[in-house]
Parts: sequence; structure tokens; C-alpha cells
Amino acid sequence: MNMRQEHARLRRRSRPVAWLLWIAALAPGLTTAGCGIGPPLLSRDRLDYQVSLSESWKRQMLMNIIKTRYADAPVFLDVTSIINQNSLGGYLGASALLSGPTWSYAQDYGGSVSGYDRPTITYSPLTGAKFAQSLMSPIPPATILSMVQSGWPIDFVLRLTCESVNGVRNTSRSALNQRAADPEFEELVAALRRIQVSDTIGVRIERKNSVDTAHCFLGRKPTEEVAKDFFRVREILGLDPNAETLRVAYGAVPSKRDELAMLSRSMLQILVELGGCVDVPAEHLAAGRAAPASEPIAGPLFARIHSGPTAPADAAAAVPYKGHWFWIDDGDFPSKRTLSILMMFFSLTETGSRDGPVVTVQAG
Repeated sequence: MNMRQEHARLRRRSRPVAWLLWIAALAPGLTTAGCGIGPPLLSRDRLDYQVSLSESWKRQMLMNIIKTRYADAPVFLDVTSIINQNSLGGYLGASALLSGPTWSYAQDYGGSVSGYDRPTITYSPLTGAKFAQSLMSPIPPATILSMVQSGWPIDFVLRLTCESVNGVRNTSRSALNQRAADPEFEELVAALRRIQVSDTIGVRIERKNSVDTAHCFLGRKPTEEVAKDFFRVREILGLDPNAETLRVAYGAVPSKRDELAMLSRSMLQILVELGGCVDVPAEHLAAGRAAPASEPIAGPLFARIHSGPTAPADAAAAVPYKGHWFWIDDGDFPSKRTLSILMMFFSLTETGSRDGPVVTVQAG
């Protein structure tokens, strides 16, 4: 045997030693890999669960709007906790038997990797006193004005949440209480919107005995145009023309000339109102499965909820119901805005000591 062949034979028979050295170098990193997966999972899981909760909440709200049009009872199922367990483990091993001087040897390599992702989600139906308080009770006027103070357009908020202001009635598209708005209502909310944009009016919320009371007051001297709007608002609502601070109360009519009486809607009433915006399939209407379509009523539509036999390609929220799909277009900003503020009002009207969903992720 020449020298070149001898060197090749020695290199081949020395490979098990090289493999053993390589495995020995990797083993510490593999055995400790499971201890370092927590921080990366935190960033991923937190965002993923946040998106999933938001999407499911929108779909649940849309489903309940549609159900009111079909005279089905709305049902809310809250997510009370999320526990997610993640684990990653692995094994890598090798063995070799060497002998000399002929360098005969035996070799054995092996390895495995395992992992699991086990989420446990707890749901709680909204029933009893919480259901009555969240859905049946009128939204407190202080809550409505708090949303206005935070920047939501007052004309949009009042159209959605109020039956009337100082006896001036709003539009209703409910199948049981369908009516057009009083002529002064649209003029009223338009003037209030201009006043809101001028930033010349403010809201103060006072809490006494766990009850919030709202007051509207003149923040700074208005311009001549805004002063005309103030005069017209006072005239429509029958307010004292010299009153600069108004106490806000729940009711159909005010008890004093410096009082703003708001007959606010409950969440269930708002759901029924929005049910009138659902595009019900013609065959469902013909079969009497849903309330008849509302007569054309003047005034802006809160939302447009479309329907069709197949799932939409691009929707802000979509749900299947009674063999059809119902959705809000992702490019329909006014409808998406209505759905968002509805979810906010629902959160504000919930009571009790129950905290929000708790997400626990066990990793290791």
C-alpha cells in the first residue's frame, strides 16, 4: 500500500472522532435551547392573541346586530382567561467503539426534537344582572358626553345613542318604533358639531355617591358665527338664553330651563337600530325569517351590513349566519367607526368586579 492510500484510510477511520467532537460542542446548546424560548414567545403570543381577541370581539358584535334583525336573542360570550403552555426539547447523541492497531470501529448516531403549544381558553357567558346592566340599562348621559369630550363627533354620537334631547326626537329605524327625526333634530346636531369644532364648550363630570353627573359649560368667548349656533341650540331646546352652565340629566323632558335632558338608548336598543342596516337576503324576507326592510327614512345610515352566498374577499368583519355571509366592507370607514364605538360603549356599560381577560403563557 502506498503512502497516499494509507493517509486516505486513516482519514476515513478518524471520522467518528470528528463526529464525537462536533456533537460534544453542540450538546450544551441543544440541552439549554428550551430555557431560552420564553422571551421570543412573549412578543409573538402577545400580539397574536391581541389580534385574535379584537377580531373575535368584532365578529361577535356583528353577529348580535344581525340576530336582532332575525328576532334572535343576542348572546355575548366573554373570554375571561387564556393560558398557553409552550415547550421545546431535544436529544442528540452518538457513540463509537475504537480499537487498534487495525482501527476497526463501530458507530451509532441518534437524535430527536419535540415541542408543543397548548392553549387553554376560558369563556364566560354574559347573563343575569350583568346582562341586564350591560344591555338593558340606558347608557348614562355622562358616559355619552365623556365620549364626546374625548373627541368623537357629537352629531354621530347623539344620532346613535339618543332617542331625544329635551324632547326633540331622533330618527329610529327599529322595526317596532320606526320614525323620522323631528325637523329640528338634524339642525340641532349640526349646530352642536360646529360648536364642538370651535372648541368653545366643555364638559365637566362630577362623581357623588358613585353616580356621575355631567355639566356643559361655555369654555371661552365664541366667534359671531358660533354665538349664532349657541343661540339657535338654546332656542331649539328651550333653554335659558343666559345660562352658561347646563346640568345634564337622563329623561325625556327637562325639569328646569338650565337642564339638558337626554333620553339615551340602551345597548340592546342600539343593536336593534343597527339591525335595520342589515341587507337581508330576499329569500329570507319572503319566508318571513327576518323583519321587513325599513321604509326609506331621511338621515345618515349608521352602517351598511352586506350579505351574500359566499365569504367576502376583503371585510373588516364577516360572519356566516343561516346559510349566508354578512359583512362590513373594510373600505367603509363610517360603518367601521360605528362598530368601534359600539364596542367601546359596551365596555363602558359593563359592571361588576370581573377583570378583563388574563393571558398566561408558560414557556420552557
